[in-house]
Amino acid sequence: MMGRSAMRTAQHRRRDRRRILVAAATAAVTLLATIAPARAEPGEDEGEESGAKGIKPYAAQEASARLAPYGSVAPGEYGEALADLRGLRGTLAPWTEVTDKPYDADDPNYRDPNFSNSGGGAGLVAGRVTGLAAGRGQVFAGGANGGVFRKRLAGGKWTPISDGILALSTGDLVYQAASDTLWYATGEANTGATSYTGAGVYRLRHASRARGFSQADRVGGDELESRSINQLKFDGAGHVYAATTRGLWQHSTDERRHAERWELLFLPNPASDTDVTKPYDNIVNDILVDPGSKGRTVLINAAWRSGAAYNGYYLSTVGGRAGSFTRVDLLGDIDNDDVGNAEFAVSADGHSYYLVQESPEQLLEGEPSVLKGAYRSTGGILGPWVRIADSTKLANSGSALKALPTYQPGVQAWYNNFIEVDPTNPRHVYLGLEEVYESEDGGGSWKTVGPYWNFPFPCFKITDPRGGCPPTTHSDQHSIAISGGTVLVGNDGGVYSRPLAPAVSRENADGHALDWTNHNAGLRTLQYYSVGTGRDPNRRGVTVSGGLQDNGGSLLRAGARKMVSPFGGDGGDTVVNPRNGCQILDEYTNLNLWLTRNCGQSNGTTNAIFDVTVPDVNSRFTAPFRAIRGSRNTRDGSSERWVAGGNSVWRHDLAFSYTPAEAAADEENGWRKLHTLDEDGARLVVGLDGVADPKAPADPSKDTYLAAWCGEANCNSAGFTRGVATNWGGAWTELDLTGLPNRYPNAVTFDPADRTNSTIYLVFNGFNRRFVEGPGAGVKHVYRGRLTKTAGGVSVAWTDLSVGFPDVPATDVVVVGNKLVVGTDLGVLVADRRATPETIRWRRVGREPGSGPKALPLTAVFDLHVSIDGNLYAATHGRGIWKTPLFLL
Repeated sequence: MMGRSAMRTAQHRRRDRRRILVAAATAAVTLLATIAPARAEPGEDEGEESGAKGIKPYAAQEASARLAPYGSVAPGEYGEALADLRGLRGTLAPWTEVTDKPYDADDPNYRDPNFSNSGGGAGLVAGRVTGLAAGRGQVFAGGANGGVFRKRLAGGKWTPISDGILALSTGDLVYQAASDTLWYATGEANTGATSYTGAGVYRLRHASRARGFSQADRVGGDELESRSINQLKFDGAGHVYAATTRGLWQHSTDERRHAERWELLFLPNPASDTDVTKPYDNIVNDILVDPGSKGRTVLINAAWRSGAAYNGYYLSTVGGRAGSFTRVDLLGDIDNDDVGNAEFAVSADGHSYYLVQESPEQLLEGEPSVLKGAYRSTGGILGPWVRIADSTKLANSGSALKALPTYQPGVQAWYNNFIEVDPTNPRHVYLGLEEVYESEDGGGSWKTVGPYWNFPFPCFKITDPRGGCPPTTHSDQHSIAISGGTVLVGNDGGVYSRPLAPAVSRENADGHALDWTNHNAGLRTLQYYSVGTGRDPNRRGVTVSGGLQDNGGSLLRAGARKMVSPFGGDGGDTVVNPRNGCQILDEYTNLNLWLTRNCGQSNGTTNAIFDVTVPDVNSRFTAPFRAIRGSRNTRDGSSERWVAGGNSVWRHDLAFSYTPAEAAADEENGWRKLHTLDEDGARLVVGLDGVADPKAPADPSKDTYLAAWCGEANCNSAGFTRGVATNWGGAWTELDLTGLPNRYPNAVTFDPADRTNSTIYLVFNGFNRRFVEGPGAGVKHVYRGRLTKTAGGVSVAWTDLSVGFPDVPATDVVVVGNKLVVGTDLGVLVADRRATPETIRWRRVGREPGSGPKALPLTAVFDLHVSIDGNLYAATHGRGIWKTPLFLL
């Protein structure tokens, strides 16, 4: 969801132009892994600058951390890596969940008129829910990277039930109420950049009351590891199909055959499955089993969102047997030459078929919508299909997006889509894109029952504590379930429900629902990029702030019973003044930075936040910026200076003493360019650190910096390069990385115990859980460097500290006393920073994942933060923020 500032003009118009472009192209921090055609030649990709084409310079960067340089991961490697991790000894450090409080995105006390989403109507929010199922009075919600939670539909408390298995990334959930069985397909398959691959399919018996999944519940072997699963479909003849990012698979539903391996039925491009340069050549998005064929007639959609030669529909008339799928053209209004990601639905009586289809052509052309259309067939599985909705028709149905010319309904149809039909009425249909739409006449007319937000509507009043309009759902719809007269939707903000039957559901005159129920209290699936803390003024304790996928910047005040959202839109990196936790620097995207000095408190009539965007030519979507450790700003010395990294390295000397008046008068918002990585704008800073001279903390000229970067084409696979630049020794120098992995250098830091700053640490991302990896892959992730001045500049001697380190992506690194602490995609590890390769012993911080409430869940840790309150904070991308005492590391 974009920040409300994208809809403002007046004095913010100049700065909003870039923000509107980024928001309209990416709204919801839905980062694309790559937008280029599947067979793009090296260098043929991210050059456009406007419209949806503007996604290209921004889109792939978060994905690149685990994608670069390219490739695929063999089944079994993920399980082996996790076995290595679990084989490590754990420390005694207990983890405490910090963000287990409700998160209120609509608190009227945090309603900045330009930078907050408060009043939009989403209410309490959680993280992205990509799987949803319900029955027997229970609801099951699968977080994008947070695992499965269960609660009673009519109330009750959410409980995690999948923490004991290999993967917490959700592709699909299916509940079979008759047998009380829950099927969990792991691996989010929307090909967004924060989507993680999975570890297969799991089946939980007695799902309404069982304690939870175990690894023994996995169906089959490791053949579906490192794949993402978009849909599970059952043929009613004893088989389950899995539509994955690497082919179509089938398994028996007979529990006696539980351990048998999955059978591969269809790969559009078999040779590409082992070709590390073609990871998107075998995507199967969904399956439609003709209910009148007794499982014999099966239609699938196989397509890469940006277009590929194999994109289209494939049919089997012999029960999906391997080798039986033939490409077919659907009849009627379907454009078979412009087929992208598609999803199916079929009515309970078997006579009405529905699908929603994305357009690769519109995506590549930069159109304001990439929705090809929603379609209905009553003449059979092949059609004729009649188009029942397009972007214009939906925009005119009460959509909040109608007012945004570059961001129309279906702009993210490759990422957020579903279509579902009422099991009691074949003409009653729900369609999910960015918004939720409902039709009661088979698509003849539509209502926007779940608008994107309420800001464009006449009912919105910024001074009304409730916003003035009916509560709505969060944006970007991913999943839907229908049970017991209730329809539930899962989106980038959690789970919402309303009555299914039109006779009892209620809408206003504009077609907006009046009866959404919010289920997000206690649904702990928040996807953080960052965390920061500082002393809470006039309170006992610290504030905890963090940037989130599509849920802005959160704030938890000391002693508060809920979290609030001062910053709207998306959230990236975060800097908090440790001496005053109400002074917060928050990133929207791409070094668009927003600053508050009062915790963002506003009733909507006053400004609590102002813009301090870095004027960089090309930065990552979530670009790094840091406080310069040990520094003092040059005005009053009450806070540290800042350093930020895009295509250049920038410094801000005034930091939290900077004023709105100064920002309004300065095109560069107080930022000073220190070093440019390359003049073409192709290299981007991905890891950053800065320290001040302890003898002169107020002298910026004596600061020392480290900037890890990647390139060339915005860190995509084609022409991938990486490096580390530093001004250690006086002049900016590129360090020699000969012999180090050709992967993403995710984080760098100076060793604070070395007062000469000549000792540094560098960690590399890569491996599965994120799509792919290729040349240069391996188990090496952690390095120590020793810098030395030479006649020619600076030399570095690298020591590999990866001995005993599991083959999992490293995401962040900090030094705490004599401890070297590394965040990874599977938790936090620690070792003695003084160790040699011969003596180093890596340990897991805390108990084994899944062993209890004091264990860190098995999810990706994106950021580590050493807090003034004596704790280490870990921002996870799927299960919120956690902390553990520093002295127990």
